[in-house]
Amino acid sequence: MAHPPNPNQYKCLQVFVGHEGGVTAGAFTPDGKWVVSAGQDGTIRVWAPKTGMSRHVFRVMDQSGGHDHQEEGPGPGLTCLSVGGGSDGQLAIAGGEDGNAYVVHIQGKKLVATLPHFENTPGAASSTPSASSPPTSMEDDQEEQENMMEEARSVEAVGFCPSTIPATAHWCATGGVDGVLKIWNMSPGGAGGAQLRQKCSRDDGIRAGITRLRWHDSLPLVIASYTDGRVCVWDVRVGRMVDCLTG
Repeated sequence: MAHPPNPNQYKCLQVFVGHEGGVTAGAFTPDGKWVVSAGQDGTIRVWAPKTGMSRHVFRVMDQSGGHDHQEEGPGPGLTCLSVGGGSDGQLAIAGGEDGNAYVVHIQGKKLVATLPHFENTPGAASSTPSASSPPTSMEDDQEEQENMMEEARSVEAVGFCPSTIPATAHWCATGGVDGVLKIWNMSPGGAGGAQLRQKCSRDDGIRAGITRLRWHDSLPLVIASYTDGRVCVWDVRVGRMVDCLTG
């Protein structure tokens, strides 16, 4: 954590130590009382800014990655983070490389919902080698398919709807490398703590993943940027694209 007293001078105010891997995202809670971080170790951590002490650790992901326990290397981690959700501003959401997004309540210290952004379509990860392809072992084929699946699952962008938009104040959004924008209702009563409201996909036939998303400050719109350089604006009430910016 650093504060620049002027553009040419930066002063480190605090160092937070505890993540067991790279830190991918961090943010202050809206009230400024806590710092929240997400990491490749699959944890969301809450810190006290003044002391640098860890207040709570949410271990939301299985770091075994579903592989044999003898295999080396960490499992899938968290990629992105957003805070300030819910009526009390105490919800945080983090996207994972496993295709899920995890919503936690900071003050309540509990996992509120797991949002399954990725849909496992049968046969989606299968591939048939061409006649010109070099022969490979079954182990190599399996490893390649697992790597492709893990890459295609990743949730790369998350965000909460501002509380200033009454009709959708309890909604949040997830965007992935699959190019799909999903809108979720976090109001009580949804299955698993949330309800899928909209699934927004481009119909131009171009495969492009979502890199960032942002809610409009006063309208029920989400702006999403894609790996092909396009920025699309979605009306989340009906799941319709209202504009696409290029160039």
